Amino acid sequence: MNYSHNHMKTNSNPIKERHIKCVVCSKTLSGRQAKYCSRKCHNKHGNIKHQNYASQQKRGLKRKINLVERKGGKCELCGYQYNYSALSFHHINPAAKNFGLDLRACSNHKWETLLEESNKCQLLCLNCHANLHHPLLRRSFS
Repeated sequence: MNYSHNHMKTNSNPIKERHIKCVVCSKTLSGRQAKYCSRKCHNKHGNIKHQNYASQQKRGLKRKINLVERKGGKCELCGYQYNYSALSFHHINPAAKNFGLDLRACSNHKWETLLEESNKCQLLCLNCHANLHHPLLRRSFS
C-alpha cells in the first residue's frame, strides 16, 4: 500500500503502475510476468542454448581437459598421457567424495566446485585405476 502526503492508505499496486517491458522484444508485461512476455522470448534469451546435449558434452570435455592439465596431464602412477578419455580421477579418501568427476559432472557443476573435488583426487589412467580398486582381480603369470 502507498501512502499519500496526508497519510491515507491507497490500494494502488506499484508493480502494476510501472510498465515493465520484456527484455527480448520490449512488449509490455502483464500479470506475474517479470522478465519475458512468452516462452518463445524466454527460450531465445535464457540459458536454454546451454542446456542441449551437444553443448553439455562440449562444456564437460573442455572442463575435464582443463582439470587433467591442472593435475599434470598424466597418470600419477605410470605416466600414461596419450588420451584424455583414458584418464580418470581417483578419490584418495572415499568418505570425502561428494560426486565423481565424469563428463556429466564436469558439465553440470560450477567450476569452483569441480576444482574443490579434483583437489581430493589422484589423476590415474584407467588401468592403474582398475588395479587400485580391484587388486584381487589381477592376473598372475607364471
